[in-house]
Amino acid sequence: MIGLEGISLHLGRFSLRDVNLHVREGECYCLMGPSGSGKTVLLELVAGFHPPAAGTVRIRGRDASPFPPERRHVGLVYQDYSLFPHMTALANVAFGLRVSGAPAAEALRMAGDLLSSFDIGHLCNRFPGTMSGGERQRCALARALAVSPDILLLDEPFSALDPAIRTECIGIIRDLAEDRALTVLLVSHSREEAFALADRAGLLIDGHIVQEGPPPEIFSHPATLEAARYGGVENIFCGTVEENTNGSAVIQVGPVKIVSRSGSPPGRRVSCCIKAQDIMLGLKPPIDPGMNVLPGFVSRIFQCEDFSMVSVEGGVCLTVRVPGSPVFPVGTRVNAIFPPEDVLVYEGG
Repeated sequence: MIGLEGISLHLGRFSLRDVNLHVREGECYCLMGPSGSGKTVLLELVAGFHPPAAGTVRIRGRDASPFPPERRHVGLVYQDYSLFPHMTALANVAFGLRVSGAPAAEALRMAGDLLSSFDIGHLCNRFPGTMSGGERQRCALARALAVSPDILLLDEPFSALDPAIRTECIGIIRDLAEDRALTVLLVSHSREEAFALADRAGLLIDGHIVQEGPPPEIFSHPATLEAARYGGVENIFCGTVEENTNGSAVIQVGPVKIVSRSGSPPGRRVSCCIKAQDIMLGLKPPIDPGMNVLPGFVSRIFQCEDFSMVSVEGGVCLTVRVPGSPVFPVGTRVNAIFPPEDVLVYEGG
């Protein structure tokens, strides 16, 4: 349904570089990445607001370059909803219908029906400035869907909503996509939104897609160091591979050695990453001699809702995620224990 092939674009100091992305019909694809990586620009390329410097944008299998935005039959909802502040909710939703040539009375009737389907029909004569964030979001969705698009483009549509309204609106999008067989391209920073909505996700960093796949795969098995950083891997260290025997690499990180299942050869500078939830804390070394064991002491504890983040100072400083409340108070000497299989290794230090 959406195809970006070899897309490059330069806007001031920002650039997209050889982006290839394909979204299947009826699929929800979540585009993730740090701020400034080009996610919104990609949405606007699909919508027709920017011509690419190189490459092809395809919609429904056809080169979309001859078609202006109004002829691409896509709906776009921005983070700030971009409703016309001087128009009522009814007029906002009817606007696209009128531009498409619908008679005024028919456009207003259809707009009213759409607002009612979003449970905000009672707000027909209200202006955006008098509506809550959740109400404005529903109005923006109704306006985007008024022209019956096959493709819905969403630019962080839930970021300004409180948790309860956010959860409700995520459910609305999921139901809409299923009921209308919509193809959805969603820009989001939220892991929760990606897991709740997306069939697949793509990670855009520095104007280039570095990884694609189901959201759990992207966060569990980051393909690059940049992907690991974006995914929130808490412990990242630079080191040098001292030896490697049958795919078991010993990496010197400062004063400590970390063992990983890696094919990196001796002498190679690498970055090794360990997720906080993959580390256990214990007073005694484990029975299994194959485990990594780094001694230290508990230096700080951050209590969260249902888990704690524990800082362990030793040869290196580790962050450890502990379910519930921590067993060991600040000052306790402990061993940080983790298997070699859970150490992610990337080339470069």
